[in-house]
Amino acid sequence: MLALPLRSALLCSVAILVSACAAPKQPYWYKEGVSAEDTRSAYAECRYEIGMSDKTQAEGQQLLNYCMERHGFRLRR
Repeated sequence: MLALPLRSALLCSVAILVSACAAPKQPYWYKEGVSAEDTRSAYAECRYEIGMSDKTQAEGQQLLNYCMERHGFRLRR
């Protein structure tokens, strides 16, 4: 039989692994035929454009969404 500290550590490890597998998937930008690098470039370009405006964080996020959609990307959840 396993010692109590070892058993506790094992149970905690299993619980952490199971909870990590159940974590919700993060939304991401997608466009058919576009590489991850090109997606990051488009995202950075949109962030740069928005950074030059004095908008609230919520307005900036909405502008970022519009910019990415204007480039043909869709947010997948």
